[in-house]
Amino acid sequence: MLKKIVSLVLFFSLFLTMLTALVVYVAPADRVASWSNWTFLGLSLARWQGAHLGMGMLFCVTSLVHLGCNWDSLLDHLRDDDGIVVVFTRPFFAGFLLTVAVFVWALSGLPPVRQLVAFSGYLKTRAVETYGEPPFALAERSTLADLARRMGMDGDKALALLRLKNIKADNADLTLAEIARQNGVAPAGVFEALKMVMEPSGGAAASAGLPKDPPPGLGRRKLSDICEEYGLKQADVLDRLQAAGLKAQPAQTLTEVAKANGVLPIAVYEALRGEKPATAVVVEPAQPVTPVEPAPQQPAPTPAPQAATPAAPAAQAPVVIQPVPPAPQAAPAQTPQQPGQPAQPVPAYGHGAQPAAPYSPPSGQPYQGAQPFQPPQQAPAPQTAVLPATPPPGLEKMMLQTFCREYDIPLSVAVQRLGRHRITAFGDMTFGELSLENNRPPADIMRIIGGQ
Repeated sequence: MLKKIVSLVLFFSLFLTMLTALVVYVAPADRVASWSNWTFLGLSLARWQGAHLGMGMLFCVTSLVHLGCNWDSLLDHLRDDDGIVVVFTRPFFAGFLLTVAVFVWALSGLPPVRQLVAFSGYLKTRAVETYGEPPFALAERSTLADLARRMGMDGDKALALLRLKNIKADNADLTLAEIARQNGVAPAGVFEALKMVMEPSGGAAASAGLPKDPPPGLGRRKLSDICEEYGLKQADVLDRLQAAGLKAQPAQTLTEVAKANGVLPIAVYEALRGEKPATAVVVEPAQPVTPVEPAPQQPAPTPAPQAATPAAPAAQAPVVIQPVPPAPQAAPAQTPQQPGQPAQPVPAYGHGAQPAAPYSPPSGQPYQGAQPFQPPQQAPAPQTAVLPATPPPGLEKMMLQTFCREYDIPLSVAVQRLGRHRITAFGDMTFGELSLENNRPPADIMRIIGGQ
């Protein structure tokens, strides 16, 4: 009785394992399936994956039980003509080598395994074109307030926009998946309603052109799709990229074009908009204004304290238009100026200004000699942005373009500063993604963007 039950369970579990494996093989990627509410026979991809795992475990356990129930039959395959069990026989080596060969063949990716994997990738790519994909990983798990902040709006405005689209949401703390489930739509539908405000292009993209900041997920879009969405001619786009020294094909994504040409993705995007590539922007510290050095002056000896000369009226000082060459030797200070005697001309200072009266040092302090006039220097422009001392809340989920917009930092400057530290960045990337890809904490990336 037990052997019959085990054999039937083994057969049924094998059949269901094959069915679930086929569904998982042709299904879209996880991010696309959860973003578009993809289902097959009314079940989501997560349900099919769970069923495939459960049937696989049942098949493995039943196989072990079946092996225990039929252990004597297995040994019969290893007996020789005299009835003695011999493990290392020709059938044993044949079965073992065949299994190992298929396993190594599959690991090497040789045909037909390579073709099967490529066909699965082709089906998943077609699913992306059909159902769309989220702007960032696990976007459906983000709250409405977080998504609205990424899109440059507040939570109340996002709630009002959803109500206009007949999508009900109690508050902005709900995730996109929860809002979609309450309204019977996909998370992609909730995002599309908000996207109309983030991109005033929507249907008017043909006349508005590309926005100033790259929309989320644009780096993974093909050039042909971008041209179709924003009403651009492929020939003009390719000519514009070629004029900027970039080689591209319509079937390439923005990120692939950047990697093929060895530039940052933001440079490709700015070339699409007809702007100067970001790689040509040089952020240099401002140079202070260097004043013109006057002719060297001979410092006068320290006069005696009793020889303090009364200040002459400003009207009696002669105005010197041209700089006067310095005298070979200053007049001795032992000869005080007599009352009524006209003031001696003094060499010009700075830009030709003439002091109103000779300098009289305070009592008890020695006279240091004539000092050249130093014009007020213009303070250099600050190159570091004013950033908070501690990372703001939710920095890991914040997009780079949103951070730059909040702290008034040009996106091209931020991307170039990150590029100097060998960090490839794009406007739609979050600080969490930058941290994972470059093995740096988000706070460190924030300081690099601020020029600190």
